[in-house]
Amino acid sequence: MPEYTLSLRDYWRILRKRKTVVFFTTLTLGFFSFAFATVKKPVPMYSATASVKYEKSFTLTGLYMQTMTWWGSEGLDTQAEIIRSYPVMERAAKKLGYIDPDLTSEQIRSDERLMGIVLNLQSKVSTRVAGYTNIIDITVTSSDPKEAQHLANAVAEAYREYNAEEKNKRIIEAKKFIEQQLAIKREELRKAEEALRKFREEHDLIYLDSRTSEVISELSRARSEYEQLDRTLKEISSMIDQLKRREPLSKEAMGLFADQASGVFRSLNDRLVSLRLQRGTLLKVYTERHPEIQRIDSEIEEVAESMIAELTAQKETLERRKELVEQKLKRLTEEFKALPQEGLILDRLQREVEVIKDVVRLLESKYQEALIKESEKVEEVSIVRPALRPRYPINPPKTKTAAFAGVVMGLVLGVVFAFVVESLDTSIGAIEDVERYLEVPVLGIIPHMGVEEIKRTLLEKYAERDDEETLDMKARLVAHFAPRSTLAESYRALRTNMQFIGLEQGAKTFLITSASRAEGKTTVAVNLAIAIAQAGNRVLLVEGDLRVPMVSRIFGIDKSPGLSEVILGSHRWEDAVRTVTDIMMGKIEMEDLLAVPGMDNLHIITSGGIPPNPAELLSSHRMGEFISQVREQYDVVIFDSAPVLPVADAVVLGSKVDGVLLVYRVGKIGRGALKRAKVQMDSVKANTLGVVLNGLRPEVSPDFQGYRYGRYYGYGQEEGPWWKRLFRMSRFSRKGRAVDRFATVLESLRKERPAPEETGRRKMWPWMAAGLVLLIFALGVGFLWQRGYLRIFTGRIRPEKQGVVQESSPELEISGPQEMKEEPVEGGLPAPEGPQPVPLPGEEGHPYVVHLSSHRYLSLANREVGLLREKGYNAFVASARIPDKGLFYRVLVGDFVTEEEARRTADQLVAAGRAQYAGVLKLPYAILVGSFPSEGAVEREAQKLRIQGLSPYSVRVRLPDEGTEYRLFVGAFATRDEAEAVAGELEKEGISGRIVLR
Repeated sequence: MPEYTLSLRDYWRILRKRKTVVFFTTLTLGFFSFAFATVKKPVPMYSATASVKYEKSFTLTGLYMQTMTWWGSEGLDTQAEIIRSYPVMERAAKKLGYIDPDLTSEQIRSDERLMGIVLNLQSKVSTRVAGYTNIIDITVTSSDPKEAQHLANAVAEAYREYNAEEKNKRIIEAKKFIEQQLAIKREELRKAEEALRKFREEHDLIYLDSRTSEVISELSRARSEYEQLDRTLKEISSMIDQLKRREPLSKEAMGLFADQASGVFRSLNDRLVSLRLQRGTLLKVYTERHPEIQRIDSEIEEVAESMIAELTAQKETLERRKELVEQKLKRLTEEFKALPQEGLILDRLQREVEVIKDVVRLLESKYQEALIKESEKVEEVSIVRPALRPRYPINPPKTKTAAFAGVVMGLVLGVVFAFVVESLDTSIGAIEDVERYLEVPVLGIIPHMGVEEIKRTLLEKYAERDDEETLDMKARLVAHFAPRSTLAESYRALRTNMQFIGLEQGAKTFLITSASRAEGKTTVAVNLAIAIAQAGNRVLLVEGDLRVPMVSRIFGIDKSPGLSEVILGSHRWEDAVRTVTDIMMGKIEMEDLLAVPGMDNLHIITSGGIPPNPAELLSSHRMGEFISQVREQYDVVIFDSAPVLPVADAVVLGSKVDGVLLVYRVGKIGRGALKRAKVQMDSVKANTLGVVLNGLRPEVSPDFQGYRYGRYYGYGQEEGPWWKRLFRMSRFSRKGRAVDRFATVLESLRKERPAPEETGRRKMWPWMAAGLVLLIFALGVGFLWQRGYLRIFTGRIRPEKQGVVQESSPELEISGPQEMKEEPVEGGLPAPEGPQPVPLPGEEGHPYVVHLSSHRYLSLANREVGLLREKGYNAFVASARIPDKGLFYRVLVGDFVTEEEARRTADQLVAAGRAQYAGVLKLPYAILVGSFPSEGAVEREAQKLRIQGLSPYSVRVRLPDEGTEYRLFVGAFATRDEAEAVAGELEKEGISGRIVLR
C-alpha cells in the first residue's frame, strides 16, 4: 500500500479495490448468522396468566377457632409458593385429566410416572405478587397455547379449592373434637349425678353447713388451679424441648395452651408454620444447600429462639403463681381436715357434678359456634381474571435480527479485512511510489479493460462477418481497430514519451519486457508498434520471446521462418520480415487493415521455431549483428521478450538494445519482484528507460481515481444517449434483444421530447424524483409482500394456455391442501395392460382442473392455496416433475366436467383480479383411499395419512339414491402410469388404494 497519509478518497479507493473481500465477508457472515439463527431458533413458547385475589379472614371465635394473627407482605409470598406446591399441582393434574381423579395422593406419590407429570406441570408454573396489592398472578409457560391457558385456569381453581379446604379443616377438626369431648363429659356427668344421689340416700344427707361448703369450695378451686398450673408448666416445658429440637409443635399442645399463650407467641407460631410450609415446597425443587433454603432455615432459627424466650418468661411467671397457690392449698387442707368426714364426701361429690356441668355447658356453647362457623365456609381466594389463550409466542425467532447483525458485523469485519489485505499487499499503485522505488520514470499508463469489454465495442462494427476468434484478434490490436478508444489514446501517449526519449538519447531499439508472465508485455509491444507506425515511422516488431511466442498468434501469421532461423543463419532477416500483405492472408480482411493508415509501416519478424537453447541464441554474436542491421533499416525496432525473473532471455537482450521498458501490471506482483527485475537489468548495464503501468484500475491507484474509460468511447467522439451505450455493451450478451427493444423505446421517447432550446437548460431533478419514487414503491411492495398483504408468486411457471379458475363446483367440495409426496412425470405414456380405472358410481367424470401456477417451494404453493381458500375457492396442491426443470408444486382449483366449463368460469377469476395467469389441465386419474359416510370419519382417516407424510383431500359426492358419501383421494394425475407409480409407493407404506377416474 502506498506509504503516504491517507485521505477519505484513499479510504474509498481501498474499499473499492477490495470490494470482493468486503462483499464475501458480509455475505458469508450474514448467511451463516441467518442459518445458525434458523437452525437454533427456539421452540415457540406461549404464556398465559390467571390472577387470583387473596384476602386473609380475621375472626375471634374462641378456643378452637382462628385467632387474630400477624399479617404482612411475606404472607402473600407464602401463598405464592403454596400455589406451586405439590398438593395444588396434584389437584390441577387431576382437573386436566392427566391423572385419574380417583387415585389417592399416596398412590400418586408411589408412581414415578405420575409424579413426573405433577413435577412437569410444576416446572411450567410461576407466580408473582402484583405490585403492592393482594393479587397473585399465576403464569404458565408451554409450547402449546391451549395447554398454557387450561393449566393456568386449572391451577387457579385448584388453589382456590385447596385454600378453602385448609381453612375449613380447622373448623371441622375442632367440631369433631368438641363432639367427642361432649359425649365423654355427658357420660361423666351422668355417673357423677348417680353417685351423689346414692350417697345422699345412704347417709340421709341433703346439704352441708355454709362454712364447710365454703372451705370445700375454696379447696376445690385451689386444687383445680394448682393442677392447671402444673399441667401448663409441663406443656410449656415440653414445647420448649420440641422447639430446641426444632420439631413442629403438636396440635394437642397448642390446643391446651391456646388460652395461656400470648398474642406474640401465637404470631411467632403462625410465622414458624408458614416458614416450614414454604421450606417444604422449595425442597421439591432445590436442595438443602440452596441459598433460598438456607435463608428460610435461618429465619426458622430466629423464630424458634424467640418462641423459646417467650415460653421461658411465661414459665417463670407461672412457677411463681404455682408457689402462691401451693401455700394457699396447704392452709385450706389443714382447715379441711378438721371438717366431718361425711360432709366432705358429700361436698366432693357435689363439686364434681358442678364442675362437669360447667364443662358440658362450655362444650355445648363451643359446638354451636363450630356449627355456625362451618356453615360460613370461609373462602379467602377468588379468581379475578381467568387466563386467555395466547396468540403470539413469548420467544419469537430472531432470524431477521440475527441476519441483520451478521450483515453489519460482516460489513465491519469486511472493511477491517480489506485494510488488512491492503496493508499486506506489496504491490505498487501510485506513480510516485513506482518512480521513487525504481528510480525510473513512468512512461505510460494503460487503463484496465478486458478483452471481452473491447470486443463489445467492436461488435457493432464487425459482429456480422467476424467469428469469435477474429474478434479476439482485433480486440488485442486495439490501437488499430479501436483508434478512438481510451486504450488507443494511452498507447499514443506512450508513443509520444518514447519519441522524446529517442530524440534525447538517440535510441532506436527497445526491449519490452516484464518481471513475470501475464503482465501484458506482448499486448503493449504490439499496440505500441502500431501506434508508432501510425505516426509515419517505419517500425520493426521482433518476437524475441522464443519460449512462449504470442505475436504471430495475435496477427494470425505463421511463426516460421523467424528470429531463430535468422540467428542460426538458415534465412536472411529480410526474408523473414512479414508485412501488411502477410497479415491480409490471415483472418483479418484487407478493408479492416486499411481502414486506419499506418499498418503498411509496420513490419514483423516472428519467433520462428522454438529452439532448445533460447538464451544462448540471443547472446550470440549473430544476434548482435542482426540488431545492428535492422537498426540501420528502421526508425524504431521493438523487441518483445520473455519475462525477466523466470528466464535470462530478457536480460541478455536488454544488454544489446538501446533501452528497456518494464511493463508492470498493477497489483499482479509485489514490489520486491519488480525491484529484482530492475536490478537484473542494471547488472548487465541495460538502459532501463522507464515503466509502463498496465491494467490500472480507478480503485487500485489514486492517480487514476477519476479515469472513466468505460464512460467514454473515445475523446472527441460524440457520446450519444446512455441507452445507446448500454445497447453497445449488451449486444454481446444473451439479453441483447431485450436491451435493443428497450433502447428503441427510449430513442422514440427522446425524439418526441422538445428540443433543448425550447425547454431551456436540462434539469436532472425529475429523473432523480422518479428514481426516488420507484425506490419507495419497491420498498413498499417488498414490505407488503413480507407481511403477507400481497400475493406475489415467486418461482412461478406460467401455464401453457391462459384461462382462470372456476370459483366453485356445484357438487364437489374439496378440503385440505394437496401436498403430494410422490413426484409424477408429466407427459402421456401408453397405458400398460391390466385392469383399467373406471368412473365411480354416482358421479360424472370431472377430469379438468384449473392450473394457476407452479412453484419450486411447497411453502409458497401452500400460501397461495391458503389465500385462494380464504376467498372461497376450492384450491389444492399437486406435485409434478417437469422435464428439464425439476420438481414443481402446482396450485390447482376445482374439478370440472368439460374444458369449456373450466375456461368459462376461469375468465371470471381473471377479470376479478384473483390470478394473473391460468390454464386448464386434464388430470383424470386419482387414487381412492376410501369412502366414508360422514365428514368426521373421512377427516379422521385423512389425519392418519397426514401423520405418514401425505396430504389427502376429500370430495363430497351425491349418490343416485339421494344419499351422500365422502371420498378420500390422494393425487391428481395426467396418466395411469403416474397414478400407478404413486399407488405402488403407497402400497409399500401399508396404504391401500385403487386408481379411479376423477
